[in-house]
Amino acid sequence: MNREKVIQLANQSGFVAKPCASEEYIAIRASEAEDTNERMRLTENGQVFIVDEGYYWQVGTVEDVANAIRARSN
Repeated sequence: MNREKVIQLANQSGFVAKPCASEEYIAIRASEAEDTNERMRLTENGQVFIVDEGYYWQVGTVEDVANAIRARSN
């Protein structure tokens, strides 16, 4: 599935999604950022979050986001 289609499906499924600079990645809005001066956060289990527009955005591959949408709809 192409990135634009996955972003469209994510937004229709209740996520707020946007493209990343790399064609292989999508960002999903996770929560409000506690510190808007923070630029990026890596969690102990390997999740990557960026801070933009006052929110944490979880970064994932197009395939990972598509799989998460499928799992959520089942």
